[in-house]
Amino acid sequence: MPFKLFYLSSYERCLKKLGSHERHIAGIVFLALKSYFEYGFSAKAQPYIFHHEHHSYRLVFKKLRDPIWEAYVEGKLRVLTCLEKGAHLLVFAGNHDQVRQFLKEQ
Repeated sequence: MPFKLFYLSSYERCLKKLGSHERHIAGIVFLALKSYFEYGFSAKAQPYIFHHEHHSYRLVFKKLRDPIWEAYVEGKLRVLTCLEKGAHLLVFAGNHDQVRQFLKEQ
């Protein structure tokens, strides 16, 4: 059974703080994860190549620590998900340093 993908209000707040290019990348990460889950890939099926608007993106999706996972298609913007009962909840988006700070606060 494939995972489901949802986003939380904390993720929406993060998106509002991003620039337009970063929001675009976050949207690509969302679409790549959605496709990844729809095809039923496991986290061990790396890399996952996602095609969108005549471009190919390499999705990196890995577990950081229980229950937090990280996804990105370009090294600059990272999206964190929290795995709960078969669903990945999008909880945070930011650069590497912002992700580290977010994880310290958890």
